[in-house]
Amino acid sequence: MLLVLLTTGVRLAFFVIVARFKLNPDRFTWHRFFCLMLGIYASHLFDIVAYAAAYYVAWHVFGIGTLSGDRADGPLGHFYASAVMYTTIGFGDILPTGHLRFIAATEGLSGLLYIAWSASFIFAAMHRMFKDRNAISGEHHE
Repeated sequence: MLLVLLTTGVRLAFFVIVARFKLNPDRFTWHRFFCLMLGIYASHLFDIVAYAAAYYVAWHVFGIGTLSGDRADGPLGHFYASAVMYTTIGFGDILPTGHLRFIAATEGLSGLLYIAWSASFIFAAMHRMFKDRNAISGEHHE
């Protein structure tokens, strides 16, 4: 639960920073849009790394479960498993066992929500920027 609070807090902080950035259509540039996309991507990577660290600690420190599969042990195995769980791809080549299944289920739900949240945020920001930009320039598109 602490991990969910941490990743949600990071996500909220990121969106507050972006909202304060005020995506003003007069100041829109592709550079700013690229920075926005890079920031969203980085926040998702942060979540994946945080969950990968949780798998490591839960497995190697507390011993409450393992990741079974080819090359599941090690940093890249944990990162790969975390990315698969976060994006809800579910390849099945690395599987959590024991109580790591709870962490994996939580990560899948969090990833699904955060990816949808990011997509809706990008859509709303782009819609607002282009709608306001067209209103300023006098263009009208339906």
